[in-house]
Parts: sequence; C-alpha cells; structure tokens
Amino acid sequence: MNPRILFSVVLGIVFASSAMAASPDYMMEDCKNSSQVFFQDYEARSEVKYEGQRTDGTPVVNGTIDLETRSEDFQCSYNTAGDTLVGFHAEGKSQLTFVKGGGSPHMSR
Repeated sequence: MNPRILFSVVLGIVFASSAMAASPDYMMEDCKNSSQVFFQDYEARSEVKYEGQRTDGTPVVNGTIDLETRSEDFQCSYNTAGDTLVGFHAEGKSQLTFVKGGGSPHMSR
C-alpha cells in the first residue's frame, strides 16, 4: 500500500475516534462519582441509568444515592459529546454552582 494512502487512513481513524461521543458507561460512572462528591459520602451506593439523549442532543443519566439516613434522586446531563458534565440536579433543584466547580453545599465548613 502506498505510504501516503496508509498515513491518510490512519490519520482519519485517529480523528474519527477522537470525535466520537463518550460512552454511556463513562457517563454513568462519572455521574455516580459526581453524586458522591455532591453529597460528600464517598462510600454511598449509587444506582444510575443512562436515559439517552434529549431532543437538544444532551445525554442524561438518572440515579439514586443511598445515604446514611435517606435516599436522594439526582440527574446528570452532559454536553453533546458526552464528555463534560453540564448539569446536575439534586435535592429538587439545579445545582449549577456545583457543576461549575463551586463545591458541594454539603462540604464541611
């Protein structure tokens, strides 16, 4: 095979794979970890389910975390590539400060 053609094929594969969306497994694991960080309970058991994409193309993961005294539902949403958390909903409201790196409201002061 011509080296130029081979190089073009390899380069195309590299760019195509980097443009692919993150897997549902990645988003589910990331969402579980995010719930533990938000609630500041790193031993808590979380169950999550990948719900697919909304009409705007953003993937969604729903879950429940079992805390010491209660269970809480939460939802993670991701950018269209699925590699960045862009929304976290818990305790009945959007937790945008948490998503933007502002820390958890449950952090010890």
